[in-house]
Amino acid sequence: MEPELDPKLEALLSSELKALPPLKAPASLALNVMAILAARARIPWWQRAWWDWPLSAKAAFVVLAITVAGAMGGGGLLLGEDAMWYSSDLMERFNPSEGVFWNFVPLADAAALVWEHFAQPFLRYGAVLAGALYLMFVGLGTVCFRLTVKRI
Repeated sequence: MEPELDPKLEALLSSELKALPPLKAPASLALNVMAILAARARIPWWQRAWWDWPLSAKAAFVVLAITVAGAMGGGGLLLGEDAMWYSSDLMERFNPSEGVFWNFVPLADAAALVWEHFAQPFLRYGAVLAGALYLMFVGLGTVCFRLTVKRI
């Protein structure tokens, strides 16, 4: 239920507020604001918000993020099965015939198996869980803010 405002009181307050002289800002305020703006302009682009980055840096970041996501997903998240088969065929052709490389092949195979069967599924579930929790807390924060600021 909205409280009813007295029209006379509203008119009186309006006329009294309009009769007040304008306030002058302190002289130091303009200097402080200009100093803050100058300090922000001196910050390197990589320390600014992502929206203030140059377009080329944003594009490189997006490409790098997609590449990392594809690598963590084994290529199957972003690319199809054909790309994964092509990649494995290409790696089979790259076959160094001698060297210390062959001593590390079993270790690399074991690490790939551990990554594929244990870490990768948990990473996917963790990302989904983190996204769900983020959305839940944004929603709860919005509800709490709306209840706090709600007019009586």
